[in-house]
Amino acid sequence: MCGVIGYVGSGTGPQFFFQGLKRLEYRGYDSAGIAMIADDDIAIVKAEGKLSALEPKLQLLPKEAVTGIGHTRWATHGRPSEANAHPHRSGPIVMLHNGIIENYAELKSMLIEKGYHFSSETDTEVATHLLNDEYRNTDKSLTPYERMQIALPRMTAQLKGSYAFAIICLDTPDKLYAVKHGSPLALGKGDGAYYLASGIAALVDHTHEVAMLNDGDIAYLSQDSVQVMSVDHSPRTLNFFEVSWSAAMLDKGEYDHFMMKEIHEHPVAVSQAIQGRINISDYSIDLAEYGLASYTERLKTIERIDLIACGTSFYAANLARYFIEDLIGIPVQVDLASEYRYRTGTANKRTLACAISQSGETIDTLFAIKAAKDRGALTLAIVNAPGSSIGLSCDMETLIKAGPEIGVASTKAFTAQICSLYILGIGLAQIKECSEDKRRKLAAELLTLPTILDSSLSVSDACRYLSDKLCSTQSILFMGRGPQWAVAQEGALKLKELSYIFAEAYAAGELKHGPIALIDENMPVVAIAPRDKYYEKTISNIEEIKARDGIIIAVGENGDEKLQSLADHFIPIPSVPESLQPFATTMPMHLFAYWMACARGNDVDQPRNLAKSVTVE
Repeated sequence: MCGVIGYVGSGTGPQFFFQGLKRLEYRGYDSAGIAMIADDDIAIVKAEGKLSALEPKLQLLPKEAVTGIGHTRWATHGRPSEANAHPHRSGPIVMLHNGIIENYAELKSMLIEKGYHFSSETDTEVATHLLNDEYRNTDKSLTPYERMQIALPRMTAQLKGSYAFAIICLDTPDKLYAVKHGSPLALGKGDGAYYLASGIAALVDHTHEVAMLNDGDIAYLSQDSVQVMSVDHSPRTLNFFEVSWSAAMLDKGEYDHFMMKEIHEHPVAVSQAIQGRINISDYSIDLAEYGLASYTERLKTIERIDLIACGTSFYAANLARYFIEDLIGIPVQVDLASEYRYRTGTANKRTLACAISQSGETIDTLFAIKAAKDRGALTLAIVNAPGSSIGLSCDMETLIKAGPEIGVASTKAFTAQICSLYILGIGLAQIKECSEDKRRKLAAELLTLPTILDSSLSVSDACRYLSDKLCSTQSILFMGRGPQWAVAQEGALKLKELSYIFAEAYAAGELKHGPIALIDENMPVVAIAPRDKYYEKTISNIEEIKARDGIIIAVGENGDEKLQSLADHFIPIPSVPESLQPFATTMPMHLFAYWMACARGNDVDQPRNLAKSVTVE
């Protein structure tokens, strides 16, 4: 959550910070602010609400400055307001912050006793005053820069919680400071400038050379150099890597919303997830390209897999479990990351723990995978963003390669995650030398997936028509069996996120165990029923709903007259191999949620109360 942008260089204007924050709008926010140093003073502007409320105030900032920082805030301590917006100032120090400082109350009491006054309710202002206090109390015979090098570690040593700070100081106008513990921060290297951001998306307009800060790092940036001190106060060499994302990838192009653009990028996303990983000659997996090659001997001994994720990523894991267990014959446990680390864990050295996260920064997933590693598990990150905290924390990493995803509601990343998990299952079966015919068949089928997803986009008109009919409904149920239960869960989540309609998903076999009590003539039920091994049982469940006058929205294969005769509304998908049916049925889930949100006049790309990257527990 929250957007951070920082600059130190030969000079830039307010639009640099504003556009950087625009690139990070998808992360979710409720206020914004920018600070720039010029003419021996620091100019700060803030506004509650969207960046459009901040834009008129840009004229109050200097036309050019060599140093500055900007922030979009998602409220934690204190309601959304201009006073609570970042950055905050204390003496010559100006600071912004992502994360939560858990011991802010006791620090605030201490600072009040020292005479500091607070103008906000935030924990960030506490840290700002604390840094100023340490700075004021350092040896004044030292240069201001040397004093900051002493004050910053002293300040961080007193903090509990997670934080990513961007800091400027009037006494060192040509310096930018950054501190990371828990929340992500990326550095960009430009031509005569260094950049700082909470997400790579804010940097690609200016540079493709990026490095990620580690927990405990304090970075000291100037126009032509950067020094990083690690948690033990020793110098650390940054590893810059090339980011392939382009600025064009971050624009909506011909589409009205990023979400619709990203739905249409499903075929490209899975193509990139597959590319170079499946050898066409023999349908084997290139283990090095996928990221498993360094641990093949240990992977042979794995007896259990823990898939750890949140939200959409959790449903991708739920879905893939069926295929992975079928391929390698060992138990696959799927856990919500927010619960995993609080249970008495049974992971051990024969467990492969996989952290699945689009951003690679999901705080619950990060803590959970660290807990699994502490218990002896071999760890794998399945993420979209290069250089992420989760990726750096795991023994192995594979990128799903979906490209940047701006819409808060994840779409193309979901299918790319499933695809990557399928490849994981095939790769593990290859390492364990099992299920040869099955794994080669599945690999061959995956190669046809981009074409299947491209043809599945044709359901958009049917979903739009259906949304116009149902946009005033108050609640909708979703159901499916086997992997389609996970698709139903994804469909219900997307509808909740985007339309604000109550939606819940059930395994179809659980219908009689409670949910059937909700069925009447006013209850729409999305029934996902491709011709799979569960088909006849799912049809029986649909007939039970029909007998109670429920409104049946059936998702099934084109030409399925039996299913169509039972349905009030029918959404046809192409006939595909059973292994790929969940990809085809996912497309109407995303499109239905999109069109429902449009029909209800909602903000599709930035649904209320949500953020793209959840970095606070």
